[in-house]
Amino acid sequence: MGMLFYPLLWLGMAFLAGPLFGVAGAWWRRNEDWRRRAVAVAGLAGVFGMESVHYAWTLHYAPQAWACLALAVLLPLVMPRTHKERGVALLCTAAFSFVAYVVVYRGLLSGA
Repeated sequence: MGMLFYPLLWLGMAFLAGPLFGVAGAWWRRNEDWRRRAVAVAGLAGVFGMESVHYAWTLHYAPQAWACLALAVLLPLVMPRTHKERGVALLCTAAFSFVAYVVVYRGLLSGA
C-alpha cells in the first residue's frame, strides 16, 4: 500500500493505449483497406486474448479465462465485414494475444 509504481504504470499505459485504440476505431469504422480493418479488430480482441492467457496460465481462473477467450474469438468473427477479414483478424488476434501477454505481464509487470 502506498506504492506509486503501479498507478503510474497503468496511467502511462492508458496514455499509450487510448490513442492506439482511437486510431484502431477510426480504421475499423472509416477505412476501405481490409487489412487495416482486420488489424483494428484484432487489436481489440487481442486484449481479451491476453487476459485469457493471463487468467489461465498465471492466475488459474478458469471461468474468467473462458469468458475472455470467448470474446477473443467472437469479436473477430462478428465485427469484420468479409470472410477474408475474419480469417486475418483471427490469426492476428492469436499473435497479438501472446505478444501482449509477454510484453505486459512478463515484461512490464514482472519487474515490480
